[in-house]
Amino acid sequence: MIELLCVMVIIAILASLLLPTVARAYRRVHGWAEVNEAPEVADLLQHATRRYCKANPKFTFASKSEFEDKCLLNPKCRVWVEASLTQFTPFGYSDPTNEIVLTVFLGPKHETVYAFSKQDLSTWP
Repeated sequence: MIELLCVMVIIAILASLLLPTVARAYRRVHGWAEVNEAPEVADLLQHATRRYCKANPKFTFASKSEFEDKCLLNPKCRVWVEASLTQFTPFGYSDPTNEIVLTVFLGPKHETVYAFSKQDLSTWP
């Protein structure tokens, strides 16, 4: 019984040494995957927002959650908008088109930046 207890303690010690490294590697890989799929998610975000703005010419977005709900964003776009580092500026149809209204930071160290102006999100190409 004591031998089994010793083996369990040794396994627990090894696991405690290994888990932080595995967690760091997972976060790094997850960050790079986020950066790799970013162009696709950016297109989805723009398409959904433009579709809403085209259907509602007098659009206004007062908050992140209102923006998500009105535009019916898909889950990946919602993750972008809900992220704690994402900067959102309320905007509407009468605001200047060159104003940056949404800035998203991606990657392992948040060094990849996607900035969307009102024109990027509301003007149909």
